[in-house]
This record gives sequence, structure tokens and C-alpha cells, in this order.
Amino acid sequence: MNPELSAGAAEILRGRTVFCGFSGGSDSLYLLLALNKCSAPFHFQLRAVHFNHGLRGAESDADEAWCCEKCAELAVPFLSVPLNVGGRREAGEGDEAAARRLRLDAWKKLCRETPGAVVALGHQADDRTENLLLRLFRGSNATGLTSMRLHSVVEGVEFVRPLLHLSRADMEAELRRRGECWRTDSTNRTDCYGRNFLRLNLIPMLAKRFPFAPGGLRRSLEVLEQDADYLECEAHRVYAERLCTPHDWVSLHPAIRCRALRYFLNSGFPGFVPDSALTERFSATVASPPENGECVRIPLAGFPDCAICVESERVFLHRFTATAEIVWNLKETPEIRFGESVLTAAQVPAAELKRADAETVFFSADLPSVLHVGSRRDGDRMVPFGKHHPVLLKKLYSDCGIKSYSRDAVPVLRTAEGAVLWVAGVRRSALFPVAPDAGTVWRIQQTLQKSGHET
Repeated sequence: MNPELSAGAAEILRGRTVFCGFSGGSDSLYLLLALNKCSAPFHFQLRAVHFNHGLRGAESDADEAWCCEKCAELAVPFLSVPLNVGGRREAGEGDEAAARRLRLDAWKKLCRETPGAVVALGHQADDRTENLLLRLFRGSNATGLTSMRLHSVVEGVEFVRPLLHLSRADMEAELRRRGECWRTDSTNRTDCYGRNFLRLNLIPMLAKRFPFAPGGLRRSLEVLEQDADYLECEAHRVYAERLCTPHDWVSLHPAIRCRALRYFLNSGFPGFVPDSALTERFSATVASPPENGECVRIPLAGFPDCAICVESERVFLHRFTATAEIVWNLKETPEIRFGESVLTAAQVPAAELKRADAETVFFSADLPSVLHVGSRRDGDRMVPFGKHHPVLLKKLYSDCGIKSYSRDAVPVLRTAEGAVLWVAGVRRSALFPVAPDAGTVWRIQQTLQKSGHET
């Protein structure tokens, strides 16, 4: 048998460990046979990997057994990975999305265990057409429309698709000619899944009405990939030259900005793909950046403790160091750590009052010995020492020049009932003042283990 790989695919695989995704279907069988033929001349180690999704009961198990036997016949090492898609779905996730996530997680694990490995997948020209249509319906740009490429890296996993130049019909005809058989997933005959609907209904209907459509779509993919490649290269060049300020970003053409934003985000969160809503919000924010030292935080889906931060002269990624609230017994545990702050409590003579500063506060001896230390809360306010009216903590932070993205790291000392006593390093409240004739007082000090509020 002489199955074909696309030009250049074998060179990518040369000298490496190659994990071949092997479902037992015609596409993956054709790929496995082609890779097995090329493994010796291109000096790569081939391993077949089968994912048992657990969605079709005995049929799934039969597929696994067949794949194992076929690999034994070919003397190709075989690994089956149970995914249990039905039992591992996340909230709001369908079978297809859950399966994709779990497969990627498994590939990441295998590639971590085998540094330098590459994953070969049996996607072919028809899959690429289906992907084009699905992404077109979702509003993708040229990069998204051509995301199924010969070579790509997703969350650190290197993928190669050597069969994108071949159609499913051509491969199956060749397999039949050689007397090969393969497994057929019974769910492929139903149109309940999006790709199946396209394959079984829409694409045949288009081909019947417009016979030139299948070939035209493939040619469109070729030229769209060229366009996308140019835009991506230009965006990477611009990104590498340092995009620091909102003006730097807003001066870019939108087609370059959205791609440069992806490179920017991938520097901190590999594999993160910004959707249109995030891209539009980012573009609007850099077009009208905040003033007066304020900072706009743009949250990142899936990363609740991270955000893009936009200031008047700076754009950067920030990870928030949120710390769980601590119940602090001043007498039993005189020293605690909250994030980068170490807080110490001691009962001292009132004469120590002369040593007060921004990191040291004093309270009367009747201060409760059990307090709470945590981050700010929405709507927090207190009456500052020496004042008579409550002030929002937000204003106190602003007056001290503490950026909004750093405020969660500032310890806030409260009573068990939630009344704010002290915002460490910022201001203490009017509660529990020290009387002029006091003998003993509580002294609470803050020591920073790492200077500054930014990360």
C-alpha cells in the first residue's frame, strides 16, 4: 500500500515520537498506514493512541478492541485512553465540546511525558470544509476560518495534519482497492451533531445545486490561509516591536490589532483565543483610555484572577493575588501572613503611640482579640480616624495612588461583624480610639515581604 502524506509533513515528523490519533475510522486508518510506511525512512517512533469516549457502550469497546488488534497486526505500539465524556462534562458543555476538551487534556499529558513529541491527526479536505462553514457561521476571521492547518500548536501541543490535501472519498476508495476495512461510528449517520448535519445535509445539497461548490470552497481555503498567514506574520512583527501604550494599540489596523492581541495574551496564557466580545471591548478601551491614574480591568474568560489592565500610558497583563479571609486571634497567633504582608499584633505601653506610621496602628485595649483579615469587599466604607462621616474604601485607595488592579492584595482588618478597622498602609478607622489616659494599647504592624503593589 502506498498512502500519501502531504508535502512537508514527513519532514516535520523526522526523528521524533509521533502519536497518531487512531479511532479506527477510514481517515485515521489511512493515516496510520501512511505513517507506519514512513516511520523507518524518516526515523520517527510511531505510537497509536485511541480515545474511548464511552458514549456508545459496547460499540465503543468494540472499536477499541479492533484498533488494538490492528496495531498488533502492524506492530505499532498502542495506547487506549478512556475519556468518560458523559461523566466529565462541565456545566453547559455538550458532548462535542467536552470530548474536544478531554482529548486536548490527554494530548497535553502525553506530550508532557514525552518531550518533543508531535500529534498526527487524520483530518482531511472534507473536515476542513466543514470547519470552514462552522466557523463562518460563528463569525470567524481568516485565521479562524483556516484554523485546521497542516501544522499548528495548541496549548503547547504540536499537531500535524498530513491528509488535508485528500478527500474522504479518495482515501476510502484506495483503502477498498487494497482490501482494507475500517470501523464506522454509528453516530456519524445521525445529524444531531453540527458537523454531521453539514456532512449529511447541507454540503450534499450545495454540491447538487452548485457542482463547483466543493472545489471552490477548498480553493477559498487555500487563499484565505495565505491571507491569514500574512496578517499573522505582520501582527507578530508588530507585537515583537513592543506594544506598550493604548496609543500603540489603537494606531494598529483592526485586522492586525486582533491578532497582536492574541500574541499578547498568549505571552501570559498560552493557547488563549480572544473572542470577538473581548477584542471589541479591548479596542474600545484603548481608544478611550482612563485618565487621572485610573485603570480599566478587562476580565479574561476562564481566568477569574487575571485581566488585561489599561492605564493612560500602559497596557499589561495582571494576575491577582487573591487571598482567602483569615480569622485572626491576636493573642493566640500574634503574627500572620496575608499575601505579601506580614501582620503582627502586640499589647504595648501607650508610650509606643509616638512610633505610629502608615504601617503601624494603635487601638484601645478593648479591641476584640478575634478579628478578620481579608481583601476589600464591594461597597466597603469606613469612618476614617479624625473624621465624622463614612468614606468608600475606593476613594481611600485612589487618594493613596493604589491602582485598582492592586487593591485586592491590600489587607483589610475587620471586626467579626464586618466593620472595617484598618486598611493596611492606607488609613485606620475611628473605631476603638486610644484614650489619653490609656495604659496599655494594641499595636498592629504591617511588613511587606515584597515591595510594591504590582505584579
